[in-house]
Amino acid sequence: MSTIIVGLYKESGSAKKAFQALVAAGCQEADIETFGGADSADKAAQGLLGHGFDKELAEQYGAAIRQGHILVAADIADQDADAAEAILDENGSVDLPEPPAVRKPAQKAGNGATVEQETLQSVKEEVEIGKRRVAKGGLKAVSEITETPIQETVTLRDEAVDVEHRKVDRPLRPDEEKAAFGEKTVELTATSETPEITKEARVVGEVVLSKTASEREKTVETVARRSDVKVEPVGNKPGNKR
Repeated sequence: MSTIIVGLYKESGSAKKAFQALVAAGCQEADIETFGGADSADKAAQGLLGHGFDKELAEQYGAAIRQGHILVAADIADQDADAAEAILDENGSVDLPEPPAVRKPAQKAGNGATVEQETLQSVKEEVEIGKRRVAKGGLKAVSEITETPIQETVTLRDEAVDVEHRKVDRPLRPDEEKAAFGEKTVELTATSETPEITKEARVVGEVVLSKTASEREKTVETVARRSDVKVEPVGNKPGNKR
């Protein structure tokens, strides 16, 4: 599931930085839209309506764009929405501007007099305190390979086979007569030793990373603003002479 997060900026440079920060955090460029200029205000408002924004709120964003603000809207996975909102805030997003006072055109009264009306709005902020998850750093374990030269002297044995021809002139002994005229083969093999390296990998230590979650209470203080319309007489009071 995904949600639309928006950030409103007074300058195009701040909006561009917010766009680039979202991309650097892993957001796809195709999922981010930037609206600036009066010709894109209606498109932005319609797009927000299509994503479930309240009509009045969507129209306020459209009005802000007409006034010169730039809107950055991104389609973000639900689990990443808080982090994305933090990125928009860190790059200078601003609140929606206050709606201007509404001035109605002059009307004709029944007696032919012209009636001019001006309307001031009483506005009250509704404060909702929630929470969002932000990264605060951690630990990273990386295995590194080091090589230690090993040098050891071993004694190796080499064998060699030699042949010696001896000139002999003697009579056969009785124990030699049986084998004297039989075929016989004598073979002697020489051997040589070479170094042999045997390795065995052994576990000599472990590094374990663990994360512990705890809960804490924090008192959050803010201010809820409210504007009230106060009517006061201007100029001379009725009955006073100029």
